Amino acid sequence: MAREVSMASLREEQMARRTAILVWFQSLVILALLVWISEDYNNNQYFQGWAAQNLGGLASLLNGSGAAFFAGLLVAIFVFRTLPRVMAERAREKRQLAARQKPRREPMVASPEAQYTAE
Repeated sequence: MAREVSMASLREEQMARRTAILVWFQSLVILALLVWISEDYNNNQYFQGWAAQNLGGLASLLNGSGAAFFAGLLVAIFVFRTLPRVMAERAREKRQLAARQKPRREPMVASPEAQYTAE
């Protein structure tokens, strides 16, 4: 169960974490730029005309649907990458908690009538 830890593996893990943080930061910057472009497209009549003339059918992505699609992708990636890890951690904690607790024994009653006759 134990794994060998070396400086090289620690550096690789650290580099992977930094890369993941950088990727998320870049994705958020791209999302902000997409929102900015879609707001400019929605409020600028000349930009709408230029996009209709030069981009054709792709101009429909500039009205906010492209930004919404990209935001949906980011949310899906974030949820499906973190949710299994969180669920596994919770399950492990529950197993450890259950292993630490001793089973409780409740007093047994011979019959339901015996419970009422004792009173």
